[in-house]
Amino acid sequence: MRRAALIACLVCTACFEIAEAEPPATGGGAGQAGTAGGSGFPGGGSGGSGGGSSGGGAAGVATNGGATAFLPRGVVFDGIEDYLDSVNPFDNTTDTTKVSGSMWFRRSGLSTLYCIGPEGAGSNQPNQLEWTADNRFRIAWRQTNGGIACDLQSDPIVDTTAWHHILFSVDTLAGKAHLYVDGASQLNQVTLNQATLDVTASRWGLFGTDWGASKYQGEAAEFWLAPGIFLDFSLPANRAKFRTAAGKPVDLNIDGAAPIGAQPAIYLTVRDNEAPGAFAANRGYAGGFKTFGGLDYASTSPGAP
Repeated sequence: MRRAALIACLVCTACFEIAEAEPPATGGGAGQAGTAGGSGFPGGGSGGSGGGSSGGGAAGVATNGGATAFLPRGVVFDGIEDYLDSVNPFDNTTDTTKVSGSMWFRRSGLSTLYCIGPEGAGSNQPNQLEWTADNRFRIAWRQTNGGIACDLQSDPIVDTTAWHHILFSVDTLAGKAHLYVDGASQLNQVTLNQATLDVTASRWGLFGTDWGASKYQGEAAEFWLAPGIFLDFSLPANRAKFRTAAGKPVDLNIDGAAPIGAQPAIYLTVRDNEAPGAFAANRGYAGGFKTFGGLDYASTSPGAP
């Protein structure tokens, strides 16, 4: 019954072509409480609390006279030992023709193939998500029975001084795809086959393959991945569910449910007062990951001014 309910929830939310207008959000001044936007909208969540120039909910800070800002903690992957692994298949998942994702990166390593994942056991095809050796972000998702269901690539991204936001969605059956980098469309290479995406392999790796090859080197934050969901990111309102007008992360709620009204399969985040290892816990429904190596806090937050 649990599996059926989850699948039904994903089907009913699978294609968000229209978004409601965002309710206004106000920030409290010093010693005042702020009011937040509605649940599921940018700025939604707890308002700032009074008593001074700072306050607000977890991982947030309300500045004088401003709306509540979201300051998630990033984590560092060293490119040598650190990666995440799921030794079992994802919970409550089925192969699908749709997927949407949002994630933040600040790379330190360049010109090397880095697997971001999820990378399934026994694969002889490219990783689902990767940084290529020529510094492009690539979504190369395998078909259920082998071969490539989709292959999307961005322009090269070589800046290592700032956080970069990746936002993408695919519907192979409908022939639709979006890839945005830092709020701008970068869908420069597109291959789509009318095939299902493999999300039911026996084991999965993140920030490295499931056997620990091609480990990512750099910082990462707010990793959100939703197989079974297609968000039309050509609509500004859908992009605004993940990225503010100022280019900062939106609080997706503790379980990542804000953008679609339900948990995604994977949501990795570190909030205030949480250790870096909390990143591997997965607030989504697909189950947690084992950490190899040891994660440390990133030097900055993608939400920092």
